[in-house]
Formats: sequence, C-alpha cells, structure tokens
Amino acid sequence: MNNNISVKTNNHISENIINKPKIKNDVPFDIADPTKVTKTPEKDYEAQIRQELFNYNPDSVFDKFIKSLQNSPVLYEEAKKLLLSKQFVNNNIKNDPVLSVLFSSFLDNIKMNDTEILEFLKFQHGTYTKFQGEFFDMLRTLLRNNPDNKGLQTVLKSFLRSYDCFVSVKEINSSINAAFKNIEKNIPEMLIKPFNSLTQKFIYDNTNAMELNLELLKNEILPFIGRYVSKMNDFGIMRNYVSVLVHNLVRLEYGSKINFSGELESLFEFLKYNFRFDEKQMELLKTSLINTYEAKSNIKNNSIESFLKLLDKGISESENAVTKGLMGDMTESLLFSQNVNIPLLHMFLPLNYKGMFMFSEIWIGKDDDSHSNKKNSEYHSPYKVFITFDIQNLGYFETTLKLKDSGLSLNINIPGSLSEFTEKIKSDLNFLLSKNNVVIESITVQECVKAKRFSEVFTNLTERNNGVDVTI
Repeated sequence: MNNNISVKTNNHISENIINKPKIKNDVPFDIADPTKVTKTPEKDYEAQIRQELFNYNPDSVFDKFIKSLQNSPVLYEEAKKLLLSKQFVNNNIKNDPVLSVLFSSFLDNIKMNDTEILEFLKFQHGTYTKFQGEFFDMLRTLLRNNPDNKGLQTVLKSFLRSYDCFVSVKEINSSINAAFKNIEKNIPEMLIKPFNSLTQKFIYDNTNAMELNLELLKNEILPFIGRYVSKMNDFGIMRNYVSVLVHNLVRLEYGSKINFSGELESLFEFLKYNFRFDEKQMELLKTSLINTYEAKSNIKNNSIESFLKLLDKGISESENAVTKGLMGDMTESLLFSQNVNIPLLHMFLPLNYKGMFMFSEIWIGKDDDSHSNKKNSEYHSPYKVFITFDIQNLGYFETTLKLKDSGLSLNINIPGSLSEFTEKIKSDLNFLLSKNNVVIESITVQECVKAKRFSEVFTNLTERNNGVDVTI
C-alpha cells in the first residue's frame, strides 16, 4: 500500500531553499514566429485594408456569411433523396403518419406539362421579392434615369421599408407568436401564468388591431420581460428571443397603416413637385400600386405551397429523425439562396414529367469576372445562367450559359453514362439553337466529373468591390 499511495501535505513556508518548489523552465509549446502571424490585434484597420485589399475583414458579417454558405446543405442533393430515392421514401416518408398524405399531395402537384412548367418558373420570378410589378418598374426607371438624385433615393428608401413591413404583417405576427412560445419555455414556472395572461391579449388575425398590439408589446409585455431579465440577470438564450421580439416590434411600427400612408404620401408629393408629375401620371401611379398589391395578395401556386408545407410539417411534427434532418437541410438551403447577400435570381423545379421525376435549380446573375471594358460607358456586364438538373434513371447534368450582347456561350456537363454521345449532343444543340436564330460563340459538352456549387460558378460573390461593408 505504501508503494501505491502517496499523500503529501502542502509545503510550509521556509527560507530553506531545499523546501522551495522548483520552477520549471521548460516551455510546453513552440514559441510563435512573429513573422508568420497574419494579423495582430494591434494592427489598425486602415493598414489591414491596404495590405489585404482584396480580402474581407475576418470580423466582417459578410465574411462569416460566405463561410457559412460554403458549409450549408446543397438543395439538389437533399431533393434527390426525396424525389429519386425509392428506398428513402419507402423507409422514411410513406411510413410517417404525418408526411405520407402530404407527400402524395406534393407528388400530384408537381405533375406538369410544358405550359405548367413555364408558369411555375414565372411564378417564382414574379414573387422573388415584394418589389415586383408595374409600380416598382416605374420606380426603377426613375432611379435609373436620375442616379444622382439623393432626395429621390432617401424618400424611396423610407417608402420601401414601410411597404415591406406593411405587406408582411401576417409573417411578423407569426414570428412574434413563435417568440412568445420560446420565451415561455425559458422563464421560471412561477412566471408562466402571468406572462401568458399578457400574451393572450395579442390579436393575430386582425390587421386593424395593430395599434393595440403595439401598445401591448411596448407597455406590458416587454416591460414584464425586462423586469425579469434585470432581476435575474438572465442574459442567456432569453436575450436572443427578446431581440427577435424587439425587431418585430420595430417592423410592426414601420408597417402600421398610419406610417405607411404617411410614407406613401411623401413619395407621391416628392414625385409631383420634383418631377412635375401631372394628375394623369399620378393616377396611373396610384392605380399601378393598387394592382401590384392585389396581385401579390391573390397570386398562389399549389406546387410550391405543397412543397413548403411538406418541409414545414417535416420539421415541426415528424418524429422520424432522418426525415426531420432532411427537411431541415432543405429549408436551410432555401433560406441561404434567398439571402440579401446573394445578388442572384434563384429558382427551383421539383418535377414529375410524364411519369419521370427530376429536380432542377436555376441561378441567374451578371458575370463580373471580366474587368477590361468596364470603364467604357457602353459596356454591359454579360449575363450568366447556371442550371443543374438530376433526372431519374439518367443522372446529373450541369449547364452554364453566358450571354454577352447577342452571343451565347454554352458549357454542358453530362452524366458518365452519356459520355459516348457528346458529339451528337453538341451537333443537336447547334442545330436547335441555330434554328431559333441564336448566335453561338461556343459550345462545350463534356462528362461531369464533380458537381459544382453556384458559388463556384458565380465567383464574384466574394469580391470586395461587390460587397457591403458590414464590419462589426
């Protein structure tokens, strides 16, 4: 026992050098070489910008977004399981009591002919943002013709912010309801009942109750949560939910009828007196706004609605962990593709075409890789289109189109099973495009070795001169 267990007391303070603990001079790690350090905290921001002119600040929100984008799920990879993998569907979807009926409805809604496919894509393009339609086309024309008019830019910013909130009241209320539920889960049990007594006063389905909801939030609910946070020093997850609540409170204020009507009147008065709009022009502008708003309120698409409902129920109600993960990844990918930091138009197409399933994605944007003629006033950035489609029993395709002036460059990657038909595909495409009077600059057809992400095709996404400085 004496050999196995050794118990020692603390050393007594003594001038005897023998009793003093020895100081080890060994360094437990290699000393960093200062010449190899890429950034030091002492370096000022200006020096960093000069040294790293074409790199983003590592503390930038945009830089963090780009890194998250690189690690985000790829939509077509997840959709392929849902549409093209019978094993996955049979094991996870058809046996799920929540999703089996929704999945059958989804498959029925994606049966489309040529006309319905075109309408499906037009719907996505038309509803890509809230700022589509004749009214906003007029405003874009004004901005394009008056690029240096700061007054117009200021009044438009205020109006667009108010319009965005005004047409999003339903979504804002849903977010507030979700925040209430999350706060209820994280406050002490003794506070749940008084907190619920306040939140039950909130009216979700009546847009005319916005003023009452604002008063309730500002004067009762937020002060109640504030007192709890102050007394309990709860700065954990509660802080996130309170931040969401305050954000939605601000959006409700901007979207109130009083604020919106005031911003709209300011816009009309500015156009009337600064651009000399006559009564006929003003009436046309007002009519176009009404038509735009009504079109956005009434337009629907069953295919997209059934797809989004399937994702929503899969995340919130399915008990299958595999299915829940798949639906979550697809939702995350869709949210990333609609981010304001991506200056691209994104459309997707889940399709049952004549009994054959496929999934396609389309990315459209300007190609800013070429800088040679940008100083020329007549220079127009070429457009680039990136299309991916995975076809049942055939494989994965990629197409990159580049349109400059009237010339088209086409690069197609095909599955390995079709590699022996590359020349035939190339000649057939030449004939088809020439028949439709398309000027062809080049066509390349080759085997697809590795699938690309859209960020690899649109490399200008990470360039400094196209980014907004949002450094914290």
